[in-house]
Amino acid sequence: MVRQSKTAPDHALRSPRYIQVYSAIRDWIYQGTYKPGQRLPTESELGELFELSRITIRKAVDMLVDEELVTRQAGRGTFVVEDLADAPVLGDMEQLLRKVQRLGRNTRVARAEVQELEADAETRKDLQVAPGARVQRASHVRLLDKEPIGYVVTYVPAALEVRFDLKELNESPMLTLLERKGVDIASGDQVITATLADARLAGLLGTAVGAPLVHIRLVVFDSRRRPVERLVAWYRADHYQHHVHLTRISR
Repeated sequence: MVRQSKTAPDHALRSPRYIQVYSAIRDWIYQGTYKPGQRLPTESELGELFELSRITIRKAVDMLVDEELVTRQAGRGTFVVEDLADAPVLGDMEQLLRKVQRLGRNTRVARAEVQELEADAETRKDLQVAPGARVQRASHVRLLDKEPIGYVVTYVPAALEVRFDLKELNESPMLTLLERKGVDIASGDQVITATLADARLAGLLGTAVGAPLVHIRLVVFDSRRRPVERLVAWYRADHYQHHVHLTRISR
């Protein structure tokens, strides 16, 4: 077992203690402290390390299992997955929030719509809500210098009892509005893929059918790991750039 020094949670942080444990172990996995195929310390050992109860530790490990970073093997323990190449890349939520705010300042919204409706199957899965659950759906076209560059649709569980009007959506991105209305944004899971414009998207984005688009799917969680927003967006490939600065961790 790789030894770690005592790592008491920071009680000044807003996030729950199990989130802090999850984040710490996740960082250790990505930094190579626990390598692919290596067994993690037991829940008792982690409890001693973090000075927390096994229930809290188990919730943190459950999140790592859900993320497919670790697997539990009956009678053997919990192991880091062998192929971390398929695991999500660790990112900075604060950086995403800053990018969203900058996008809101540099572009404007057109054709905004808001409605409450029953969640479809994909939305139910991402937001972890039951069949028949209702969501607030907001959509808009994003313009840069009067030219359409993206089409964005967001879904927020009606159970959050957070409401938005067209004026608010015209002025601020959904993530910013959620924070303003007291939703504690803690993390997100984002997948970026390539796709082609169908007739509807081509019409919304002022491009040709079959034109390349960037497709974004983002699920946002609060500090209790509850999904609070599902976002799906399509951006014209000629107006989208994803810039990441990579550094190599010293070994």
